[in-house]
Amino acid sequence: MKRVEQFMNEVEILSKIRHQNLVALYGCTSQRSQELILVYEYVSNGTVADHLHGNRSKSGLLTWPVRLSIAIESAEALAYLHVSDVIHRDVKTNNILLDENFQVKVADFGLSRLFPTDVTHVSTAPQGTPGYVDPEYFQCYQLTQKSDVYSFGVVLMELISSLPAVDMNRHRQDINLVNMAVN
Repeated sequence: MKRVEQFMNEVEILSKIRHQNLVALYGCTSQRSQELILVYEYVSNGTVADHLHGNRSKSGLLTWPVRLSIAIESAEALAYLHVSDVIHRDVKTNNILLDENFQVKVADFGLSRLFPTDVTHVSTAPQGTPGYVDPEYFQCYQLTQKSDVYSFGVVLMELISSLPAVDMNRHRQDINLVNMAVN
């Protein structure tokens, strides 16, 4: 049921929004189908995580100007989502795709929430990826647009350092990149 809920949530959100830095949804299976399939535009250059610390990290393609462009385009995508009353809830380098020209395509809206315009926050159980989740959201269960901004800050630290948000091989106090940066 959780997979179906995330599937329907992603279809609902992506059918309402369009932006050059958001992955485009082309279609999906029907509710009567046995499989949950989403059809997106093809994004050929993998994820930012692949290029920073994954199987494409040795390519040297993420020059400082490219990293700056990724940061700006990701911020523009998040700003568009927030103006559209959507909170992504899972902003991370694995969910930022790069097309053939290294243009950003933010993806994975399964955890996203449509945010009512007449409230300051939504109370909900924290969801997201460890290392990226806003500590205030994690502690108080109050989701706001600031939660995405915090996660985006972690993405910026990854872009600058080329280090993953969480690395169990680092010293105990530095496992979380945010703690490492503060230290």
